[in-house]
Amino acid sequence: MTIDGAIWARLKAITAVTDIVGSGANARIYAEHLPPTPVLPAITYKLASAVPIHASGADPGIMRSRWQIDAWATTYKAARNLGDAIRGNGAANAFSRWSGTLDSTTVDDIFLENELPFTERGVGVEQTLYRNTQDYMVHYKE
Repeated sequence: MTIDGAIWARLKAITAVTDIVGSGANARIYAEHLPPTPVLPAITYKLASAVPIHASGADPGIMRSRWQIDAWATTYKAARNLGDAIRGNGAANAFSRWSGTLDSTTVDDIFLENELPFTERGVGVEQTLYRNTQDYMVHYKE
């Protein structure tokens, strides 16, 4: 169906992630933004850019997209731990370097490009939020 659906499905398929943010309909994994009064820890994901890969003569139908995935928590350590769970420990149980087909979208590979910790003071809630931001390059077939 869509790369958005594949990203969401992959995050929900990582056991280390669902152990932290819940699974099924109760998974705290959101597109774009946290809800107004979030239950933490939680994850947000959003598309930052998408560029088709070009070839001489005919385009191969492959897209290169950048995704920002944020791990949100009430402590620095919890945000970093959730970020570690997302990144994972290898292709079998990870977001980084995963390939396969989800939501009818074939993902060729996912590369972690950047990771940064942030502190968000009083953003939409009365508490300080900690965020571990990860940028991934996702190569997939249209």
